[in-house]
Amino acid sequence: MEMLHNLKRASFTMNTQGSALNCHKTCICASNIVSCSKMNLTTVPTWTPIKLPKLHNLLLSHNGLHFLSSEAFVNVKYVRYLDLSSNNLQQLDEVIFEPLVNLQVLLLYHNQISQIDRSAFVTMGNLQKLYLSQNQISRFPLELVKEKTRLEKLSLLDVSSNKIKILPIDELQVLPAWIKNGLYFHNNPLLCHCDLYTLLAHWYIRKLNSAVDFKDDYTCILPGPQKTKAFLEQTLTLGCDTKHRDMLKTWTMPGNVQVTPGSNQTAKVLQDGSLRISPVKAEDSGTYTCFATSEGFNETIYVVVLTVFLYNPMLLIILHFVCHRATVSCFNIQSLDINVYFLSGMGFSFLLKEDYFTLDSAEEFGSTENMFECVSRTA
Repeated sequence: MEMLHNLKRASFTMNTQGSALNCHKTCICASNIVSCSKMNLTTVPTWTPIKLPKLHNLLLSHNGLHFLSSEAFVNVKYVRYLDLSSNNLQQLDEVIFEPLVNLQVLLLYHNQISQIDRSAFVTMGNLQKLYLSQNQISRFPLELVKEKTRLEKLSLLDVSSNKIKILPIDELQVLPAWIKNGLYFHNNPLLCHCDLYTLLAHWYIRKLNSAVDFKDDYTCILPGPQKTKAFLEQTLTLGCDTKHRDMLKTWTMPGNVQVTPGSNQTAKVLQDGSLRISPVKAEDSGTYTCFATSEGFNETIYVVVLTVFLYNPMLLIILHFVCHRATVSCFNIQSLDINVYFLSGMGFSFLLKEDYFTLDSAEEFGSTENMFECVSRTA
């Protein structure tokens, strides 16, 4: 009864208006639990100076919290379970959770968190479960699990459904199995890599919960090919930047045509394995493939070449007359990033993308005129 009495007489002041509200009117108090969920709070309530040694569970989920002050949890340091899920929190600073030395479970999923200070959880020596899923986190918080900096009692870390692209594979491989078992990072835009596959395959064979429970949600994204713009009649050099040195490199051109020494092709493989194309022709647009091989490794690199026309002032005059013969708007290029050019003394203007147009686009529309839009202008 004394414990319940302490909770019911507890009050906190809201920063808005500074008014004091009784716990049982604004929140729900039951035994050692205080629930302020779904109360449309925009800031964490500041508790009155009374200490709450019996308060073990504090629920603040499903509100509009966007900021945590350094004083938010000073008077509730005996809390063991804190639910801050489904709010609008964006960052976690270093001193926010400092008073919560007894906390065991922290729920932060379904927020907008994108920045986490590396020392945000450093004082939480009793923390056992940390839920950070469904946020905007792009960096894997390695400091929470690696030796010498990890939280010794942390057995579950969930960073699933975030924006993490790269994992510290080498560091994760050497973690104890009891940490790997509760390390969830599924449903992230991870870049495909052989080491990532090996890691997950090994965890799955070991039947670790983190790999088995969500085995269908571990996906990866293939890196897109390198893209290069090439100007007609110029010289272009394509690099084959491999992860290993001293590899044998061969190239194929668009249409799977192999580059061979001594041929009359405009493309030539240089001594360092790069490909030189000189002079660039219209038909040189397309995907080039570099095959790199050695005794122990194979690697394939793709480069997409887009041939473009250099800006020519004479082209403006030609296209002006093309537009002049038209009676309505000729074409639509609203989706392009364009600059506007005007011919003084004329009744028309046209739009030209970045001082050149692509030959591929011209072929797609059927003629070069279709890359432009004629616009009638009046004085």
